[in-house]
Amino acid sequence: MSSEPQRENHQHGGEKNPFVEFEVTAEPGESDTPIENPELEPGLAHEPLNHPGRLHWLSIFFDVSSHIRSLIIPAVIGIFSWSNDSPGGLIFASIFFILTLTQSIVRYFSLRYQIRDNELIVTEGIFFRRNRTVPVGRIQNIDLTQNVLHRIFGVAEVRVETASGTQAEATLRVLSLERVDQLRNGIFNSGRTSESSELADESTQPADDPSVTLLKISLLQLLRAGLASNRGTILLGVLAGMYFQFGERIENQIDFGQIRKLVPEEASTLQIVAVSAVGIIAVLLFFRLLGMAWYVLRFYGYELVRNQDDLRIRCGLLTKVSATVPRRRIQFISVHRNWLMRWMNLASIRIETAGGAGKANEDAAKTVSSRWFVPVLAEERVAEIVTQLRPDLDWSENAFQWQPISPLAPRRLTRIAFVVAAIIAVAGGIAFPPWGWGGGVAALPILYWYAQRSAAAKRYARNDFCVVYRSGLFTKKTSVTFFEKIQTVRVDETPFDRRWGMASLCVDTAAAGPADHRIHIAYLTNDFARAEYEAIVKKSSSHLPVFG
Repeated sequence: MSSEPQRENHQHGGEKNPFVEFEVTAEPGESDTPIENPELEPGLAHEPLNHPGRLHWLSIFFDVSSHIRSLIIPAVIGIFSWSNDSPGGLIFASIFFILTLTQSIVRYFSLRYQIRDNELIVTEGIFFRRNRTVPVGRIQNIDLTQNVLHRIFGVAEVRVETASGTQAEATLRVLSLERVDQLRNGIFNSGRTSESSELADESTQPADDPSVTLLKISLLQLLRAGLASNRGTILLGVLAGMYFQFGERIENQIDFGQIRKLVPEEASTLQIVAVSAVGIIAVLLFFRLLGMAWYVLRFYGYELVRNQDDLRIRCGLLTKVSATVPRRRIQFISVHRNWLMRWMNLASIRIETAGGAGKANEDAAKTVSSRWFVPVLAEERVAEIVTQLRPDLDWSENAFQWQPISPLAPRRLTRIAFVVAAIIAVAGGIAFPPWGWGGGVAALPILYWYAQRSAAAKRYARNDFCVVYRSGLFTKKTSVTFFEKIQTVRVDETPFDRRWGMASLCVDTAAAGPADHRIHIAYLTNDFARAEYEAIVKKSSSHLPVFG
């Protein structure tokens, strides 16, 4: 019998490709006179982008700077070659740098952008022209990034994203701040006029005040969030990996004898334990301080502002990030609380938009607009902010009619705990005879407790327009998606599921990743999973969209 899961699938209404891309080859003698930018005027940000605009003249410098990583290896080769009186490597590095500089210069002189007929049109290239057309109604985010140099020169890097995937449809490196405002206003104003089905929430957005500040995060809250996070602990894992890989070399370079002198030879066992405990606590505190510093650097001055139907985020100490997310494009909302945040009465909110799948090297603006949408807020304000994201959602977690997983799930998870404990015991006995098997015995009560508690933490709910899932023991996560956003509904069964009369219900949207929580509910009774599958398929197929 195959161990592959059996799957039932329902595909629901994926969006069409929101841009058209093509290349045109120009003849060498063909003229291509660039259209100059209009003069900058005080009211520029409010003027339509009817004429092609160009990048800021500093784009050449910042574009070359963005290729620093790719220039490091040629630079090292060139320096090494020069130091050994061999010009070959230096010539190679010089050619590589000249090609990069030439590419940046060509991009500056050839790139043009404009909004025409409710479409953002970006053209670049001299001999090989590339035109990219993006309907403004499909644009999800307009993200703005400013490092220290950007802020000194009054420019910013802009990324325009749609639901087509993880890559930006257009990256404009760099524009003046006036041009950024002009582009942003032009895109979203055009987008609103092209989407007649969009609803205005006048009860929360007065007509005479189109911009409302929803949330500001104080420095104290950031410090508390950093203390509760594990950002600094990540560095501890990196250092541990380096030690196991280069342990012998590290021991040769560090005189551990000096460290041992901190504990006198005549010290008692209790004193040695006390000193060791103080040292461990100091190290852990140091890494917590690193986490606090990371939060301050990334989110200092955080503001969440609602401008009509757009949500705008501004934050950052050294590198300032500004991200814009149309509220109607939100696919998925997730509220996270780890055990320290729950103790301090804090929470965080993440969101996903169509095509917003995260990746390891995603840029700062994309990280802020999805993975860290609201990095920290007081627990009592969670319902208020979630309601701003989705006005028709009454966010009261205790009011949902939660459905537990199968009553057999704790017994099944307990058996898994016994199997894991047995494996630990056997491995320990082989690796550390004769008492290594004791590790499995010691782990058994912990594994049993975890199995029982994790089963109790899983809950599922559904109402007339959304699906909600809650899970997690140490970090509790509660996520919601909406019927008009659902793309795929699936029931999975493994051979073990069929033996226990269980199945897994999986609900996916067009986005996946940044929220770090999926609505994949395991250990449901088979009948209940199939009944919910049918109900969700029916509602997601017929439910009328609320936000486009």
